[in-house]
Amino acid sequence: MSFNIDYENAEEAASGRFIAGVIACLPTMPGYWSIGMAAGAIGTLSGFSLLHTTLLAAGLYAGSAHFLFYSLWAAGAESASVILSVALVNMRYLLMSSALSVWFRNTPTLQKLIGGVLLTDETFGVAVQHATRTGALPFAWLLGLNVSAWINWILACVAGAWLATALPSYLMEGLSFSLVSMFVGLLVMTWYASRRKIPETAAIFAAIVITLISSQYLSLHLVVIIAAIMAAGIKLSQSWSFSGS
Repeated sequence: MSFNIDYENAEEAASGRFIAGVIACLPTMPGYWSIGMAAGAIGTLSGFSLLHTTLLAAGLYAGSAHFLFYSLWAAGAESASVILSVALVNMRYLLMSSALSVWFRNTPTLQKLIGGVLLTDETFGVAVQHATRTGALPFAWLLGLNVSAWINWILACVAGAWLATALPSYLMEGLSFSLVSMFVGLLVMTWYASRRKIPETAAIFAAIVITLISSQYLSLHLVVIIAAIMAAGIKLSQSWSFSGS
């Protein structure tokens, strides 16, 4: 009887933490919907079906990687270039997961894997604030936070893709410029919001210079890989110095 009572109490505690994580995610949901709907719409403009956009939203859980994937795919880049570029952009999640690992030293490997796979920039910030304030980061709380964000991201991408398919064909053709303009807009917004504008500017400048120089001698696919590696290298060195400080 005592074992059953303890088990029920543990389940109630875990359920309460999960709900608290869902509540903690609420302030970030408008951001997921704004970016997710744009990503879904651009997926439709790039020629992807609603099913493919939905599967990509569920599997490639990163807003910046979505825009990069669609822009490279629409430009006709090779699969290797697309995969490598997306992987380099998402390498920052290794640093984020490492930063949260101090609160999961004694947890099962499966919980660590689930917590890391569903991590985003927004949920990382919320989780760090919660862990710093309370001195703990329960897995159930983090799961509620991450799952809520993930589901809203998928729904936002699906909604954006569906709305784009409902547009008239002439308007769809006129919106083809959104691939480039959206990517440039996100780049400018990221730079403006950054607290370390010098490394950000250096990464952008390096990518532009490498693209202009190497495009005269190399294929476009190889240029994309080289520029992405150089820019990501600068960003990673910035992140390592930030985490070290």
